[in-house]
Amino acid sequence: MPGRTIERVNVPVRLEKRLAALLQGLAKHKRMSTDSCLEEMLLHTNEGVGPHTQTTLHYIQELKKKHGIDYECHASYR
Repeated sequence: MPGRTIERVNVPVRLEKRLAALLQGLAKHKRMSTDSCLEEMLLHTNEGVGPHTQTTLHYIQELKKKHGIDYECHASYR
């Protein structure tokens, strides 16, 4: 947005090892930094929409298989 200053800060984040590998692979695929990819997902999620195209969602499924992610989105609550 014109005229708006965005200040970014470092935030220590712990992720499950395979999920971190997926995030890094997705960021590389989208030619983004890992932190930019994560920020994009958070901003879209907070608006109730997803940032991913059908092609990207298909690629995410491939990354899940590659990294052995055999759990779903609610697994982190357990």
